[in-house]
Amino acid sequence: MMTVWIPLIVLYIPVILWMGYQIRHAPTDVELWGEEIE
Repeated sequence: MMTVWIPLIVLYIPVILWMGYQIRHAPTDVELWGEEIE
C-alpha cells in the first residue's frame, strides 16, 4: 500500500505549500472564497 501513497504524498506536498503561500500573501482572496463558499 505504501507504493500507492508515496506518489500521492509527493503530489500533495507542492499543492499544500502553494496553498499556504497563497493564504499568507493573499488574505483578501481567501476572504472572498470564504464568502462564496458560505
